[in-house]
Amino acid sequence: MFSEYNTVNKGIVVKLYPDESMRDKINQNIGNARFTWNKLLQEYQETFELFKKQGYTKLQCNIKTFNTMLNMLKTQYSFLYESESSSLQQVFRDLLQAFKRFFNNTSSYPRFKSKKNPKHSFRIQNNNNIKIQDNIIVLPKLGQVHYRTSNHYKKLLKESKINNVTIKKEHGHFYAVFNIETNVETMDYTYNIVGIDLGMRTLATLSNGLKIANLDTRHEEKMIKKYQKILSRKKYNSNRYNKTLKTLGKWIKRKNNRIKDAYHKLSHYLVKKYDLICMETLDIREMFEQTDYSKKLQNISWYKLLEMIKYKCQWYNKIFIQISQWHPSSKNCNVCGYYNKDLGDEKKWTCPHCKTQHDRDINAAKNIKQEGFRLLKEKK
Repeated sequence: MFSEYNTVNKGIVVKLYPDESMRDKINQNIGNARFTWNKLLQEYQETFELFKKQGYTKLQCNIKTFNTMLNMLKTQYSFLYESESSSLQQVFRDLLQAFKRFFNNTSSYPRFKSKKNPKHSFRIQNNNNIKIQDNIIVLPKLGQVHYRTSNHYKKLLKESKINNVTIKKEHGHFYAVFNIETNVETMDYTYNIVGIDLGMRTLATLSNGLKIANLDTRHEEKMIKKYQKILSRKKYNSNRYNKTLKTLGKWIKRKNNRIKDAYHKLSHYLVKKYDLICMETLDIREMFEQTDYSKKLQNISWYKLLEMIKYKCQWYNKIFIQISQWHPSSKNCNVCGYYNKDLGDEKKWTCPHCKTQHDRDINAAKNIKQEGFRLLKEKK
């Protein structure tokens, strides 16, 4: 039996250990990228206002416009020439994407970047000038920087094609995020189908009756809240402020890493075991606007899990289907199809037509599975 491989884009995060000179260069590139973003956004707004006064309600937002603005900025501010050139070009590409999402009503209007934000980054495109050595990364215009990662990731970085690298600074620590092209071996077919109902009480309920509990991150949340309170009493950029910020960042990272690790394991399990995964389309943005749910949703991170399942299905030749958010998965009886319009917040209910006793979440998962399979047959 021959193995089949897919070429995929993969992200690899490694920790950097820059010396004082390299830290200054990275901070300067981060500052220049932030400055360029803010200036381009400001220039666009000012130009738009001028157009508006002349009766034009639209200003074309494209690469040519932003590239011209960037060249004007470089002649005005000579320190921008000290940055790696592709990193500044990437800024206006990111800004262009932000405007496209805004015009498509999928995101809010682009905002100015603040220096006080604990996360900063810039991206360098690889034009055969990013070199990987044993424990050293050679970055164009910046030079050599030490890094540390697993032997498996070192091998991947040396053997794969690197598209770009994002250098980021989070809570005083430096990281490099490589976007690489690599081959992954597809998984064997199992001929199994599953419907998944996401919830707040239980993270996920599968149509086979398996319930997956939410990850308990109460300790991390308690420590984050504690250090946020301490940080609010410190003078900005003082030694104690920076020390507290570093500790706060440690707890935030610990919480995020625990969630990411659990979701990677869960998504890998689902993709390995099932050939067709059916889930509900969720309007997470609308849910965040409801203040009663926003805090819980932020901790659960549904979107992160959804995206992991989606891209792993593409990698391993599995099928992922999302049904309509308006499909009454909880109110329909999965046995006879009876619609229970009076169903409130009850966890269990009995179908008045076929007398089947239902667990609300398992019933929803089974209906999602049935609807997903129906949609798949329609596509074929």
